[in-house]
Amino acid sequence: MRKAEVFLRAGLVSALLCVAVAVMPGCGSKTGSSAEAGATPTKVHKKPKVATGKPGETNLADMVAAVSAAKAGPPVEMKFSLSARPEVGQVIDLDVALIPRAPIPDSVSASFQAFEGLEIIEGAQLERIDKLVDGTPVHHLVKILAKRDGIFAVTAAVSISQSSQDLVRTFSIPVIAGEGLPEQVAKGP
Repeated sequence: MRKAEVFLRAGLVSALLCVAVAVMPGCGSKTGSSAEAGATPTKVHKKPKVATGKPGETNLADMVAAVSAAKAGPPVEMKFSLSARPEVGQVIDLDVALIPRAPIPDSVSASFQAFEGLEIIEGAQLERIDKLVDGTPVHHLVKILAKRDGIFAVTAAVSISQSSQDLVRTFSIPVIAGEGLPEQVAKGP
C-alpha cells in the first residue's frame, strides 16, 4: 500500500509539472506575418530528434534529468532519453540512467510504473545492481506504449541499500504522446 501511495503522489506531481511545461510554450508574443495578419497559424510538425547511440547507451549529456519530489535524498540521480516523440499505438524505447553519487550506495534496484494512457511493455523492473562506481551510470531500457494522446508520467521507485539501511527515492519521467493535450493546443494562450 505504501508503494502505491508513493507512486500516486509522484504521478500527480509529474502531471502538474507536465501541464505547466506544456502551457509555457503558448506564452509569449506572436511573431511572423500570418500571426500579425490574423490568419490561423498552420500546424508544423518538427521531425523528432532520434538518439544516436544504441538503446541503453545514450550519452548523459543528451539526457534529461528526471523529477524527484525530494529536494535531498539518497545519493542517486536519474536521467532519461526518448528515442523519438511517442506516437499513439507505437512502442518506443525510454532509456533510463541511474547515476550513483558519493557516498556510494551498496546496491540499487528500481521499479517502473505507468498510469492510464501509457503502458510499460518491457523493462518494468531493474534488478539489484551491486558494486557501483561514483558517477558511472547504470543504463536500463523501458519499452512504453502510448494508448492515447496526452501528457503522462512514468514513475520510478529507486530502492537503495546503504550501510544496512534501505531507502527509496521516487522519480517521475514526463512523457508527451501524440499531440499532448489537444484541448490545450486548440485554446491557445
